[in-house]
Amino acid sequence: MNPQMLTLLRESRGYSGAQLAKLAGIPQPTLSKMENGLAAIDEARLQKLADALDYPLEAFSWTDPIYGFGSAAFYHRKQQALPQTTLRKIQAQVNLTRMRLDRLLRSIEIDSQYVVPSLDVEEHGSPAEVARAVRALWRLPMGPIRDMAAALELAGVIVVRGNLESPKIAAISLDNVGTYPALIILNKGLPADRERFTLAHELGHLVMHSVLVTTDEAEREADSFAAEFLMPAAEIRTALKGITLARAAQLKVVWRVAISALIRRARDLGVIDENRYKSLMVSMSQKGWRKAEPVDVPHDHPTVMSSLITVHLTEHGYSFDELARVVALNQDEFSARFELSLPRLPEPKNTHLRAMK
Repeated sequence: MNPQMLTLLRESRGYSGAQLAKLAGIPQPTLSKMENGLAAIDEARLQKLADALDYPLEAFSWTDPIYGFGSAAFYHRKQQALPQTTLRKIQAQVNLTRMRLDRLLRSIEIDSQYVVPSLDVEEHGSPAEVARAVRALWRLPMGPIRDMAAALELAGVIVVRGNLESPKIAAISLDNVGTYPALIILNKGLPADRERFTLAHELGHLVMHSVLVTTDEAEREADSFAAEFLMPAAEIRTALKGITLARAAQLKVVWRVAISALIRRARDLGVIDENRYKSLMVSMSQKGWRKAEPVDVPHDHPTVMSSLITVHLTEHGYSFDELARVVALNQDEFSARFELSLPRLPEPKNTHLRAMK
């Protein structure tokens, strides 16, 4: 057993040492020594821990490296206001997501059409210039980006949805490290327009913030990047002139971003002044649109993770139970976490996966 994994698995369930010791019927001092590698764990006690944490025994022997969050975005004051137990739970779940992804990728490669570059804001002049450079590098056509998740996956970024424990966290992005690809975990339940902006925002972090900067500065730069990436100034400025709420609602369908984002974009591009911006935002508040905007847009559909699972089940001969154990989950949690509908599975949609020889 790997003592570090015992700690990680405990934290992933949000348990303190005292809580797990009580659930497993193990003295807390003994559990503490186990986690510090100072006490051997016999099979009977290991099974008690596995049952209490609802993980298969195999998970306790994983030896993958455990990483902290390198992104300045995660250390923003909004996140740091969360309880330490919650932050540890999120960090544990993100590490486990990476470990599961690594296992699913051991016999499959992802063919990326382009890469996520590392670009310096000062060298390019502004986050908006960086966004234009990435759009050019990825050869994105003019106009709205049809599927933000698909664009990221074509650059080798894995996009998944998960429970990030707090509405204060829209997403967590982690750049590629070791054998792990870049990963963006979206908090479940985001409206589609906010989810798309969040994906562009996290891409901005991956591109611009390999070196830590102050958190407030990083957030402003990522927002500026996302605005230009999703709503290029040269292409949207004319459409934003004289913008009204009705006109913004029409543009939301086209550009698939929030009405509030379109109004702010109009202000930032100098198409409307500050007074007009404030007036429109007040009108949105009066209509209740700040909490729930009208005009729904469809969600983007990340496909890599579900395709990896489907290929293992349909082409590599894994049973559902076997694959659940590979990623150290019981069957019910496996289905829930990866939004699988069984017994009928969809055909793999992702065409840039290939078996490794």
